[in-house]
Amino acid sequence: MAKRKATKPRQHRGARISGPAPDHATVPHAVGLKHAIPLQIPTYWTPEQAIAVFELLDDLRKQIWSFYQTDLQQMTRQQRQPAPLDPLEIDDDLPF
Repeated sequence: MAKRKATKPRQHRGARISGPAPDHATVPHAVGLKHAIPLQIPTYWTPEQAIAVFELLDDLRKQIWSFYQTDLQQMTRQQRQPAPLDPLEIDDDLPF
């Protein structure tokens, strides 16, 4: 078995903050939503990092849609249907 060549330990780079957070970064998320998952989005991303995450999510959405398209359509259709109405009771004893 060959011996591995000794290497220097890797240095972990911390996040680089290139200046103050943009105005839109301080807006609270899920304002006014009753059912929301509080998802903290870093305010120090560079535009390149933000677009990379955006593209990843877009690709994920496309993959989920390609596999579950029919199920998602059916579920959406069911969720958007109005609630069934109670049958109307007719009172034949009214004096018309």
